[in-house]
Amino acid sequence: MSDTAANPLGSEALRSALAELLGTFFLALAALTVAAPLTPFAVGLTLLVFVYAVGSLSGSHLNPAVTIGLMASRRFPLAHGLLYIVAQVAGALLARVVAGAGLVGELGHSYQAGTAAAEFVGFGILMITVAATTEKQVAKAGSGIAVGGALLAGLLVSHGVLNPAVALAMGLATSPAMWATLLSAVVFSLIFSVIERTKPAEVEDGPVHTPKAQADDSK
Repeated sequence: MSDTAANPLGSEALRSALAELLGTFFLALAALTVAAPLTPFAVGLTLLVFVYAVGSLSGSHLNPAVTIGLMASRRFPLAHGLLYIVAQVAGALLARVVAGAGLVGELGHSYQAGTAAAEFVGFGILMITVAATTEKQVAKAGSGIAVGGALLAGLLVSHGVLNPAVALAMGLATSPAMWATLLSAVVFSLIFSVIERTKPAEVEDGPVHTPKAQADDSK
């Protein structure tokens, strides 16, 4: 029997909920920080990126309505679904706090204190996706699309550079934003590693999974 089937609040459920929180955070952040008329494009692109990045970890609901619909049709366990909803709401509220603090969305006009936070968050989108595409479950054919989309989404969110080499070429070696990118690479790579480390070995090579599918496999 799978970990989720035996305990809906076990390590696997917490791992997938954390993936939902992270994905919903970036999705909401795109909606809050990218100006019209690019907002729908940025949100759609971010969703596409995180379907690639965390689809194999959580199923990429990233939306309480989706989770509720699956719960209503008995395609998703109640306890696990409620955990997802809490994670999704938490991710959205965290995005609102970050956006409301003015940490993201002002880059591109001046490299001041807030730009470092913008680069940090924007590069996080790219780093999570790159980390995911190095895993077996992400098809190599789609890796380029996912990484390219992540870069574009990160640029739309941060209005930054997201590349220390490019920053050097622009004469920004002493910019806080450049060093924030390097810090972001380490932090978000470690976050993804923590999420990935709790995944059961038997599903590493399998398709995108849900707790229901795992429960069926255990019969």
